[in-house]
Amino acid sequence: MKKVLSLFLTLCVALGALPALAQEAVPSTLEDVLSRLDVAYAHRVTRAISELGDNPDVGNRSSGSAAERQAAELIESELKDMGFDTVNTERFTADTWSFNKGRVYYKDESGAEQFIALGGFATNMTFEGDVQIVYAGRGTDADYEGLDVKDKVVLVDINQAEDWWAEIPAYEAYIHGAKCVILCNVEGYATWDEDTVGSQDICGPAYAPAFAISRSGAKTLRALIDAGDGEATVRLDVDSVVTENGTSQNVWAEIPGKTDEVIYFFAHYDGYYHSFFDDAEGVGSVLAIARAFKESGYVPDKTLRFVLHGAEEWGRTDTEYDWSAGAYHMIYDLHPEWAENAFVILNIDGMYPVKGHTLFSLASVDELNGFVAPIAQSVFEGSGYEVEPKAYTSCWTEDFSYVRKGVPSVVASHAEPEEIYHGTAYHSSMDSDKLGVDEDAWAVVLKLFATLAVEFDDLAARPMAFTAHLKAMEEAYAGEAAQDFDSVYAAAEAVDARVAQLNADYAAALESGDADQAAQLRAEGIALDKKLHEIYAELTDRFFAFDYEDNLIFTFEMNEWNIDALETAIAALETGDGETAYNDCFSGVDYNWYAYSFSAETYAYMLAKMNNNTAGTWGEGMIRYPGENLWTVIRTVAEKLETENADYSAEIEVLQETLERQKGYRAEIEADFAESLSAMIELFNSAAE
Repeated sequence: MKKVLSLFLTLCVALGALPALAQEAVPSTLEDVLSRLDVAYAHRVTRAISELGDNPDVGNRSSGSAAERQAAELIESELKDMGFDTVNTERFTADTWSFNKGRVYYKDESGAEQFIALGGFATNMTFEGDVQIVYAGRGTDADYEGLDVKDKVVLVDINQAEDWWAEIPAYEAYIHGAKCVILCNVEGYATWDEDTVGSQDICGPAYAPAFAISRSGAKTLRALIDAGDGEATVRLDVDSVVTENGTSQNVWAEIPGKTDEVIYFFAHYDGYYHSFFDDAEGVGSVLAIARAFKESGYVPDKTLRFVLHGAEEWGRTDTEYDWSAGAYHMIYDLHPEWAENAFVILNIDGMYPVKGHTLFSLASVDELNGFVAPIAQSVFEGSGYEVEPKAYTSCWTEDFSYVRKGVPSVVASHAEPEEIYHGTAYHSSMDSDKLGVDEDAWAVVLKLFATLAVEFDDLAARPMAFTAHLKAMEEAYAGEAAQDFDSVYAAAEAVDARVAQLNADYAAALESGDADQAAQLRAEGIALDKKLHEIYAELTDRFFAFDYEDNLIFTFEMNEWNIDALETAIAALETGDGETAYNDCFSGVDYNWYAYSFSAETYAYMLAKMNNNTAGTWGEGMIRYPGENLWTVIRTVAEKLETENADYSAEIEVLQETLERQKGYRAEIEADFAESLSAMIELFNSAAE
């Protein structure tokens, strides 16, 4: 609508219908903003941030570290240079990690000392000296049988994409008395080439130290170990320091709007290794967009707030939910008042402009996808690139903390073939512009997010449509409250219709120049948005949950899967079919997939971590019931698989008890679900009035 008004005023000036001074009052348009988007500037900022690092070999700018603080100062300086009157740097309590050095020294064939640079995980270890190193396969409990690792370094193969993350073999090494574990990504992440080294979140305790090594480095150490009949002497020099209750910071600035409603731009500036793309590139993009809005003189209806979070990759020790600490503390502790007036989040943590990417993805919460998808398609049309809009909500990006508070988000996502970036260079030493940067693709991404901001800014009410998400929930649900969905649909459809009509009427009022009508409709939109916020906050609180792989599911789904797996296992064992129970059923109950490969002590710790170590994180309360521990059943059934006519009566008894407990949970879930549907109907009806 601003586009139409600008053209009208410009024409009037040209025809002499308005004095020349009126030309200064012509509001800037989307075209004005887009014309000032500067990819070269975004690239320069991204490179400057990516060059910061605590470790001279591999980089790293993690929560509370010197490099992270330097990145925050760089961002603050850029925002001030743009002319923002106030740039806010707000500190919050987070666990901090400084990975200062990590090397393994060894003697080559000539006797000269060489070193292999290590990557880090957020664990504690400061040590310099000679140690023995041994190889322990995949680091499972079976791999330690007959192996003495007391006070030794353990080299382990890992596939963090398909098998497990580092904390599980790290803890297994710890309970066997190892000094530390060094993990090599043999498949999955960080496999760009033989020299790539990579790390993922540790999601475990700082006292079980872990490091990462490239495949070429691991090959060198394996040769030394083999030559030494299973053991070799190396010199380890590492300094990885985790400090609980330290300090990180978020940096933000804003362009004030005419109302208190806010459109957010997000990115995070911390990173593993030098992390050019994840997410220094997002920071460069947000700053380039902020700069374009400032230079254009764009006067938004809604405040545009640019928030750069720290401690996104890691910020909390000894919990499954150790990432996105900066975002969590921002919306839960520093500014909980932001949630009510937040219109939408635009999070640039993805759509990486790596050379060779032609297919991109944009993920929005289900309720916004119908509005966002056609805008994305329009921006990408004719660009030479493709976009796949999708309705998808995930805890993998920092906006999820805000989503839990009832703020909907749109997130840059990835759709490129895994071998180009995400599966091979993500969280690794190859996350750099050495991969190649496609500035043409980057320009399209900048245009997309600037366009989305203006399109959202031109609305009277948040364009939420709730029926699609409710349909997905109904399809997943098999309980007794299903008959209530018709009433929920009817109530939600009335809200969806009111939102759509209000936005249509507002657009018509702006088009016709009826300022009074537009102002009235805008006021109605602000009031409606507060109710939409309440609805979405309740929806996420009442119906969102996690499975044991941190996937977002509905509250009832894990229980349904558990009951199905347990009933199938019991029926199989009653007929003497241990193979089906062992191979197809036990792994489908809560966290028990890991019980197949790790010791009872390690599994018990990991299960306790999932159940108990969530307070003060965005994952708190997302797993509703304690996980079932079937470790003993799994192991005893495995032992009996080779026994003809094996007696599974003891295992069946344990599984029956477990099943009854799960059925008890189901009764609670059913009652809560029925109550929640009734509460949602009331909220929808209130918003539709």
